[in-house]
Amino acid sequence: MSRRNRKLKPGRALEKLVASLERALGGKDGVKVESPKYLPDRVTGELRELDVVITFPTTHHEMTLAIECRDRSRKVTVNDVEAFFSKCQDTKAHKGVIVSPKGFSKPALSKAKNCGIACLSLLQVESFNWLLAPGIQSRNRRILTTHWTLIPEKNLVPKPTSFAVVDPNGKVVPPEAMFAAARQEFSKLPDQDFEVGRAQKKILFQSPGIFLRDDATGTVYPIVKAVAEIEYEVTEEFVPFNLMKYTDSDSGALITDAAVAEVDFGTVSGRLRQREWGTPLNNSVARIPGTPY
Repeated sequence: MSRRNRKLKPGRALEKLVASLERALGGKDGVKVESPKYLPDRVTGELRELDVVITFPTTHHEMTLAIECRDRSRKVTVNDVEAFFSKCQDTKAHKGVIVSPKGFSKPALSKAKNCGIACLSLLQVESFNWLLAPGIQSRNRRILTTHWTLIPEKNLVPKPTSFAVVDPNGKVVPPEAMFAAARQEFSKLPDQDFEVGRAQKKILFQSPGIFLRDDATGTVYPIVKAVAEIEYEVTEEFVPFNLMKYTDSDSGALITDAAVAEVDFGTVSGRLRQREWGTPLNNSVARIPGTPY
């Protein structure tokens, strides 16, 4: 199910964790947390990668806070602070923060304070007195493939050999729209309808508002029903909490406690095909809510 063990580039796991913590701490309208974020260098014009960027709206402009995540085997040094300070200046970040699970050398803390760089520590701990559960039970419902049957208003004789699916304005619609419609309706189905394992489920779209256009003649036929046959997989696993303390390295002040369960649901993919005629569907869309049957 989960692809929690998929390897990330060195340091990326820390960047994702810090971004998640900052999103939870932000919680205000207009505050945007992006990871990674690319900002132009004021000297070269080239894009520079920043681990995490938080954008705060003010009365007449935006404030930008850049976060450097140092997932290294050693403490942050003076050179590390100087390099990040220069990067903040070159990308016009208004404020800089360095996060390190290994801490900071004393000279690095002094240099950071002089440069206006905040130093934060993210430390793993054994327990919290407010947390009793060791983790969470995670259930994931993932679409593997989608197959479609389109039913026109009347039986087509002869059957088109080349066709397209279009909207009411005659515009060819992308296959991603059909998959999105199936996924939306699939996500609405209650969990009690599913058991762990692989299975299939059909969803019926009545009067989906799409048309079949015969490429040879240009004739357009309304589609009265569309049936999405979804192959899916349901998996469960226990995900233990990773207990973290987010603190100010200079003062030791606690910013927040966090119990983090790393659950990565991976990606979903879909495949479109017209099963009744056995001809691949290049384009399709459904816009009217469907019902399972």
